[in-house]
Amino acid sequence: MKHFFLYLITFLSIQWLFSSCHALVEDEFPDFAKVPVINGILQADSTFNIHVSFSANLSESAPAPVENAQVIVLGDNSSPDTLRYTQKGWYSSTRTVKAGETYECIATIPGYLPLSARTTVPEPTEIDSTIFTDLVGRSEDGRKVSSVEFRLKNKPDKALFWDFSFKAKGITNSYNYDTEEWSEEFRVWSGYYTMKAEQDSVFLYEPNPLRVFSNRKMTGNHHWVKFYFDEINIDFRPGKDTLFIELRSIDQSLYDYQKQLYVYGSGGGSALGSAYQNYPLYSNIKNGLGVFSSFTVSRKDIELKE
Repeated sequence: MKHFFLYLITFLSIQWLFSSCHALVEDEFPDFAKVPVINGILQADSTFNIHVSFSANLSESAPAPVENAQVIVLGDNSSPDTLRYTQKGWYSSTRTVKAGETYECIATIPGYLPLSARTTVPEPTEIDSTIFTDLVGRSEDGRKVSSVEFRLKNKPDKALFWDFSFKAKGITNSYNYDTEEWSEEFRVWSGYYTMKAEQDSVFLYEPNPLRVFSNRKMTGNHHWVKFYFDEINIDFRPGKDTLFIELRSIDQSLYDYQKQLYVYGSGGGSALGSAYQNYPLYSNIKNGLGVFSSFTVSRKDIELKE
């Protein structure tokens, strides 16, 4: 059944969006029974936000939000919290998500079996060192290629999962066409990078995307991660902007979802008889579809020293 349904995951306040692709096809397709969908990615130190909807048929452009659900979040060390409906399928609470806590989400929709899922919010992972190398080579177009290495603290006796990104921050000047004035504002933006799995046994056995990885092949209490970028991969002004690494400690359900989403998105091709295998999207929701997961963020500035 999962082959027929498309569901959307949206994150509030973290500018982190995961969504399944869908297309409106001008043809006649049978309508399948709607399946309730829960999507909630809990971020440590942020408030609860859960989205409830129904799966969409092939003839629909977007999933229909559920406005009459009862959504309750239970923590192992806290009393039950009934979330308040806000808009467009979103249910929210003023309570704060705590790292290390296990939460269960239970959503009740009239006419359907109760939906439920659990997640344990990971503890943050420390990055204790970084190494920046300004010039490690040249690209095919002659652009300068730099590298960054960062060392994270590992716990060999515990299954850990991460997702990391490469970013810059700084004060930029912006022009307001209404007031015809320039002003300064603080801005954070993302860059692009590449990794060489053959240089690291941890990533050699890690399926794509490599920015999402685990400690399954790590043996020590620390591990170095290395990536590369060239001059046009990130808009960076030396001496004015700061490069940094954002490391998200994620639970296994979010790890599995992102790995399977990559496979799902890679399965394409339109030639009859030669199309790739289609894969269902990952879901950990009992009696429904979607993902209920969590993460914690750590950040480390990159020291620009040779």
